Amino acid sequence: MSRRRVYVIIGAIVGLANLIGNQVVIREAPKPIDVAFMVAAMVLITLIPLHPVPGVLAYLVCWLLLLLIPSANFSDITISNLAFLFFLGRFFPPWPAFSVLLTTLLSEAVLLMSLSAPGNQMGNSLGTLWYTALMGALLVPLGALVRFIEASRLADAEQADAQLEEMRLEIAREMHDLVAYSMSQTALRAQRAAADTSYSDHARHEFTAIEATASDALHELRLLLRTLRSPASEQEQSISTTTGLGNAVSDLSTAVGAISADVSAAGFDITYRHLGDAVPTRIQASTLSRVAREMGANIIRHGDPHAPVTMTLSLGPEVIRLVSTNRVRDTSAHLPRSGTGILGMRERLAAIGGTLTTLSDNGSWMVTATVPLADFHPIPTAPERNS
Repeated sequence: MSRRRVYVIIGAIVGLANLIGNQVVIREAPKPIDVAFMVAAMVLITLIPLHPVPGVLAYLVCWLLLLLIPSANFSDITISNLAFLFFLGRFFPPWPAFSVLLTTLLSEAVLLMSLSAPGNQMGNSLGTLWYTALMGALLVPLGALVRFIEASRLADAEQADAQLEEMRLEIAREMHDLVAYSMSQTALRAQRAAADTSYSDHARHEFTAIEATASDALHELRLLLRTLRSPASEQEQSISTTTGLGNAVSDLSTAVGAISADVSAAGFDITYRHLGDAVPTRIQASTLSRVAREMGANIIRHGDPHAPVTMTLSLGPEVIRLVSTNRVRDTSAHLPRSGTGILGMRERLAAIGGTLTTLSDNGSWMVTATVPLADFHPIPTAPERNS
């Protein structure tokens, strides 16, 4: 439908040019019958891209009526005929299009010859007929060529979509057979180790934490695999509908607190603060929880466990802001750069209108994620008056 709108615009422009052009050529007030035919041709030529069969039939009836009515001038739809002939080749297969063209030419020839009065010049009728035949020989094949090119491009796009679909399914199968299997075995072995009384309480507690982490990761992996296996039509839906991630996080503060607890369990002295009471949307909570998880992972990978760590979640009143600070493990090394983790956080936040900023200073690293609240609207302030 979006492609047909272009042809509707073309038809409207040609019809309007036919209406204006005839008035410019005649240089006098047109007769009501001529105006009626020109307006009818403009309307019908814009309907052909939307409804080809009834539009073409209605335009042919208008064409034949113009020939049958003696008081009407055949030049009333001369310019509109150009768009009609092009649309004939564009919206119909070659054989039906040329059949309609030949039928139209024969009907026009019979009517012009039979209706020509003795005082009229036969050359005008033959000239009109040859003009129509020439334009049809040029514009109908041109429309057929455009139809073929668009069909070829559509076939190439469908083939590319099919290859992409096959690739997605192959990735989903490989991830299920390799990653999901390994994570399932990890969770199972950790569960068995946690139940083994021969281990110390501390070791069994660590095994329990490993089992919980592996189970959570396996659950999210299965959500991702479901998304990869879903048809392309479902991919256009909201991420909360497609993957179920909208229901994965019901309380953002609790989710960030759990991530800070994981960082603490990894040996870091972390302080978690929760400010404000604004309620984020489900997609905001889901996105920010994953950003917080990436922040926590970066702290564990690059942070100095002997330095304090902070994680602050501010809910409102205008924005939701999540800030993490830590020192890097090796002060002689470069601070973390915008790699795939930082890039992934930026992409997640950008999808919901948020931003991510990073700051390095004397061996310290700070990451800030900011998302505007959905129901916040700034109150315009009155301009100050000069005293």
